[in-house]
Amino acid sequence: MTGLLLNQYDTCMSTNKYLAKVKADKDAGADLGVRSTPTLFLNGEQLENAPEYGYFRVRIEEALAEVGG
Repeated sequence: MTGLLLNQYDTCMSTNKYLAKVKADKDAGADLGVRSTPTLFLNGEQLENAPEYGYFRVRIEEALAEVGG
């Protein structure tokens, strides 16, 4: 069980309650160069072609060192 309340979901989908918000988020992502998910950013820089966890770990540790963390 997912906890999804189907009546609320169906109402939301049939009325497009959040359609404007979803479109705005999609447009904002496109403006930033997001072409697929997941797309990750670190300090405003898009992390692309990350081969493995270690890549992210090093980049995050570098960013933390820059701010004294």
